[in-house]
Amino acid sequence: MLYPVRKWVYLAIVSGMTAMLMAGPAMSSLTGIAAGTQAVTLHWLAPGDDGDAGTASQYDIRYSTQPITDANWALATQVTGEPAPQPAGSAETFTVTGLQPSTTYYFAIKAADEVPNWSALSNVISVTTAAETTPPATVTNLATGTVTSTAVTLTWTAPGDDSLTGTASQYDIRYSTVPITAANWATATQVNGEPVPQPAGNTETFTVTGLQSGVTYYFALETADEVPNWSALSNVVSATTGT
Repeated sequence: MLYPVRKWVYLAIVSGMTAMLMAGPAMSSLTGIAAGTQAVTLHWLAPGDDGDAGTASQYDIRYSTQPITDANWALATQVTGEPAPQPAGSAETFTVTGLQPSTTYYFAIKAADEVPNWSALSNVISVTTAAETTPPATVTNLATGTVTSTAVTLTWTAPGDDSLTGTASQYDIRYSTVPITAANWATATQVNGEPVPQPAGNTETFTVTGLQSGVTYYFALETADEVPNWSALSNVVSATTGT
């Protein structure tokens, strides 16, 4: 008479193991929206620990510039700081940061229980980050330093990537024998070997060489970010080379 009991125990153990080894269902509620130029905010409904019940143990949130599939999931970038899952059905939110402006990203999620048994891949969404439109600040303290018969040294304070913060991407330094304006900027001579911008607030120095002696030259510069968004024309300075 023990056989039925043994059979019941055996079936219960097998049934329990089967449940434990089952992956949870895939989430299908993932949505997202751009949160500026370098971030995307994701929203989804929390799955359960066992199907639609309970509380899962962890999330794996990933993104890529290519559509995410089961085949390339391991190659997608995993975010850091994923939230701890809330009870099944709760609204979840997470913001992915450190992205690039004007770029389309694909996002997907998996959830796991305590074993961990991982769910199937969620629905995959794409979101395009906002365009970068803020140019570097305009340089207003361009000044001349050492002047020789063939060279003039310029100094100024580095602006930022976005106005006065960050690090710009490039300078365009030009000179002319007539006062430089926005109207004639394109006809001024661009120098070679402009310095790579330093972080905002640092003092920049550059020497323009190959000039003619005894000539008055005018100097100005513009600054660009990575887009590039260009700043307005800096203040214009002049210097007369020695003879």
